[in-house]
Amino acid sequence: MAEERRRPVKVGMLLPHLEGSYLGGTARWADLEAIAKTAEDVGFDSLWVADHLLYRFPDVPEFGVWECWSLMAGLAAATSRVELGTIVTVTPWRNPALFAKMVDTVEEISGGRVILGLGAGSHQPEFPAFGFDSWDHKVSRFEEEIGIIHTLLRTGHIDHEGTYHTLRDCELRPRGPRPEGPPIMV
Repeated sequence: MAEERRRPVKVGMLLPHLEGSYLGGTARWADLEAIAKTAEDVGFDSLWVADHLLYRFPDVPEFGVWECWSLMAGLAAATSRVELGTIVTVTPWRNPALFAKMVDTVEEISGGRVILGLGAGSHQPEFPAFGFDSWDHKVSRFEEEIGIIHTLLRTGHIDHEGTYHTLRDCELRPRGPRPEGPPIMV
Protein backbone atom coordinates (compact mmCIF):
# COMPACT_ATOMS: atom_id res chain seq x y z
CA MET A 1 0.00 0.00 0.00
CA ALA A 2 1.37 3.39 -0.96
CA GLU A 3 2.41 5.67 1.87
CA GLU A 4 0.01 8.59 2.37
CA ARG A 5 1.48 11.78 0.96
CA ARG A 6 1.11 14.85 3.12
CA ARG A 7 1.29 18.35 1.79
CA PRO A 8 3.49 20.74 3.79
CA VAL A 9 0.71 23.36 3.86
CA LYS A 10 -3.04 22.97 4.15
CA VAL A 11 -5.24 25.31 2.13
CA GLY A 12 -8.69 26.38 3.26
CA MET A 13 -11.48 28.56 1.92
CA LEU A 14 -13.71 31.04 3.72
CA LEU A 15 -17.19 30.54 2.30
CA PRO A 16 -18.99 33.67 1.03
CA HIS A 17 -21.81 33.50 3.57
CA LEU A 18 -22.04 37.24 4.28
CA GLU A 19 -24.92 39.16 2.78
CA GLY A 20 -23.83 40.71 -0.52
CA SER A 21 -20.53 38.80 -0.69
CA TYR A 22 -21.35 36.41 -3.52
CA LEU A 23 -21.40 37.59 -7.13
CA GLY A 24 -22.83 40.94 -6.06
CA GLY A 25 -25.59 39.29 -4.04
CA THR A 26 -26.15 36.87 -1.22
CA ALA A 27 -25.26 33.19 -1.52
CA ARG A 28 -28.18 30.89 -0.82
CA TRP A 29 -27.75 27.41 0.65
CA ALA A 30 -27.69 25.83 -2.82
CA ASP A 31 -24.81 28.16 -3.77
CA LEU A 32 -22.84 27.44 -0.59
CA GLU A 33 -23.37 23.71 -0.96
CA ALA A 34 -22.15 23.80 -4.58
CA ILE A 35 -19.10 25.87 -3.61
CA ALA A 36 -18.29 23.47 -0.76
CA LYS A 37 -18.56 20.39 -2.96
CA THR A 38 -16.46 21.98 -5.69
CA ALA A 39 -13.82 23.10 -3.18
CA GLU A 40 -13.66 19.56 -1.82
CA ASP A 41 -13.45 18.07 -5.33
CA VAL A 42 -10.57 20.34 -6.40
CA GLY A 43 -8.53 19.57 -3.27
CA PHE A 44 -9.12 22.27 -0.65
CA ASP A 45 -8.29 20.96 2.81
CA SER A 46 -10.83 22.95 4.81
CA LEU A 47 -13.89 25.18 4.62
CA TRP A 48 -14.47 28.00 7.09
CA VAL A 49 -17.42 30.08 8.23
CA ALA A 50 -17.43 33.14 10.47
CA ASP A 51 -19.71 33.38 13.49
CA HIS A 52 -21.35 36.78 13.18
CA LEU A 53 -24.97 37.85 13.20
CA LEU A 54 -25.11 41.43 11.93
CA TYR A 55 -22.49 43.95 10.87
CA ARG A 56 -23.04 47.61 11.73
CA PHE A 57 -20.25 50.08 10.99
CA PRO A 58 -20.40 53.87 10.77
CA ASP A 59 -21.00 55.15 7.23
CA VAL A 60 -21.43 51.62 5.82
CA PRO A 61 -24.78 50.00 5.02
CA GLU A 62 -25.41 47.22 7.53
CA PHE A 63 -25.30 43.62 6.37
CA GLY A 64 -25.91 40.20 7.88
CA VAL A 65 -24.60 36.68 7.65
CA TRP A 66 -26.07 33.19 7.72
CA GLU A 67 -25.83 31.56 11.16
CA CYS A 68 -22.56 29.69 11.54
CA TRP A 69 -23.52 26.40 13.24
CA SER A 70 -26.57 25.82 11.05
CA LEU A 71 -24.20 26.11 8.09
CA MET A 72 -21.67 23.82 9.78
CA ALA A 73 -24.29 21.07 10.12
CA GLY A 74 -25.31 21.45 6.48
CA LEU A 75 -21.69 21.44 5.30
CA ALA A 76 -20.97 18.36 7.41
CA ALA A 77 -23.76 16.50 5.62
CA ALA A 78 -22.93 17.85 2.16
CA THR A 79 -19.19 17.03 2.17
CA SER A 80 -17.14 13.98 3.04
CA ARG A 81 -13.44 14.91 3.24
CA VAL A 82 -12.74 18.59 3.94
CA GLU A 83 -12.30 19.78 7.48
CA LEU A 84 -14.90 22.30 8.66
CA GLY A 85 -13.91 25.23 10.84
CA THR A 86 -15.30 28.30 12.53
CA ILE A 87 -13.46 31.61 12.68
CA VAL A 88 -14.46 31.94 15.43
CA THR A 89 -17.50 30.85 17.43
CA VAL A 90 -18.56 33.58 19.86
CA THR A 91 -18.90 31.70 23.14
CA PRO A 92 -21.24 34.16 24.96
CA TRP A 93 -23.94 33.65 22.31
CA ARG A 94 -24.59 30.04 23.28
CA ASN A 95 -24.87 28.21 26.55
CA PRO A 96 -21.46 26.47 26.74
CA ALA A 97 -22.81 23.02 27.67
CA LEU A 98 -25.47 23.05 24.96
CA PHE A 99 -22.87 24.39 22.55
CA ALA A 100 -20.50 21.49 23.36
CA LYS A 101 -23.42 19.16 22.56
CA MET A 102 -23.95 20.97 19.24
CA VAL A 103 -20.26 20.63 18.36
CA ASP A 104 -20.24 16.93 19.22
CA THR A 105 -23.32 16.44 17.03
CA VAL A 106 -21.73 18.21 14.04
CA GLU A 107 -18.62 16.11 14.71
CA GLU A 108 -20.82 13.03 14.31
CA ILE A 109 -22.48 14.31 11.14
CA SER A 110 -19.08 15.13 9.64
CA GLY A 111 -17.35 11.93 10.72
CA GLY A 112 -14.87 13.90 12.87
CA ARG A 113 -13.89 16.83 10.63
CA VAL A 114 -14.63 19.85 12.86
CA ILE A 115 -11.98 22.41 13.78
CA LEU A 116 -13.49 24.43 16.63
CA GLY A 117 -12.47 28.06 16.62
CA LEU A 118 -13.52 29.90 19.80
CA GLY A 119 -13.55 33.58 20.69
CA ALA A 120 -15.22 36.11 22.97
CA GLY A 121 -16.76 38.29 20.26
CA SER A 122 -15.38 41.28 18.42
CA HIS A 123 -18.28 43.32 17.07
CA GLN A 124 -20.14 44.99 19.96
CA PRO A 125 -23.27 46.06 18.00
CA GLU A 126 -24.25 42.41 17.53
CA PHE A 127 -24.64 41.86 21.27
CA PRO A 128 -27.54 44.24 22.07
CA ALA A 129 -29.13 43.74 18.63
CA PHE A 130 -29.65 40.04 19.43
CA GLY A 131 -30.35 40.48 23.14
CA PHE A 132 -26.98 39.44 24.55
CA ASP A 133 -25.92 41.44 27.59
CA SER A 134 -22.59 39.66 27.84
CA TRP A 135 -20.23 42.28 26.35
CA ASP A 136 -18.96 43.04 29.87
CA HIS A 137 -16.28 40.93 31.56
CA LYS A 138 -15.30 39.44 28.19
CA VAL A 139 -12.08 37.80 29.36
CA SER A 140 -13.46 36.18 32.52
CA ARG A 141 -16.60 35.00 30.68
CA PHE A 142 -14.52 33.55 27.86
CA GLU A 143 -12.18 31.84 30.32
CA GLU A 144 -15.10 30.14 32.07
CA GLU A 145 -16.91 29.23 28.84
CA ILE A 146 -13.85 27.78 27.10
CA GLY A 147 -13.12 25.74 30.24
CA ILE A 148 -16.62 24.23 30.17
CA ILE A 149 -16.55 23.55 26.43
CA HIS A 150 -13.05 22.06 26.57
CA THR A 151 -13.84 19.81 29.53
CA LEU A 152 -17.07 18.50 28.01
CA LEU A 153 -15.52 17.83 24.60
CA ARG A 154 -12.44 16.15 26.09
CA THR A 155 -14.03 14.13 28.91
CA GLY A 156 -17.77 14.12 28.21
CA HIS A 157 -18.67 15.19 31.76
CA ILE A 158 -18.61 18.26 33.98
CA ASP A 159 -19.85 19.55 37.32
CA HIS A 160 -19.30 23.28 37.36
CA GLU A 161 -20.27 26.22 39.51
CA GLY A 162 -18.79 29.42 38.22
CA THR A 163 -19.43 33.12 38.03
CA TYR A 164 -21.55 32.92 34.87
CA HIS A 165 -22.62 29.28 34.52
CA THR A 166 -23.65 26.40 36.78
CA LEU A 167 -23.84 22.85 35.47
CA ARG A 168 -24.75 19.80 37.57
CA ASP A 169 -23.68 16.34 36.45
CA CYS A 170 -23.69 17.39 32.79
CA GLU A 171 -22.79 14.65 30.30
CA LEU A 172 -22.35 14.51 26.54
CA ARG A 173 -24.09 11.33 25.45
CA PRO A 174 -23.72 9.81 22.94
CA ARG A 175 -20.23 10.94 22.04
CA GLY A 176 -18.98 11.93 18.59
CA PRO A 177 -16.40 9.97 16.59
CA ARG A 178 -13.29 11.44 18.28
CA PRO A 179 -13.17 10.45 21.95
CA GLU A 180 -11.08 13.54 22.79
CA GLY A 181 -13.28 15.85 20.69
CA PRO A 182 -12.21 18.15 17.88
CA PRO A 183 -9.12 20.34 17.85
CA ILE A 184 -9.76 23.74 19.47
CA MET A 185 -8.32 26.95 18.08
CA VAL A 186 -8.47 30.20 20.07
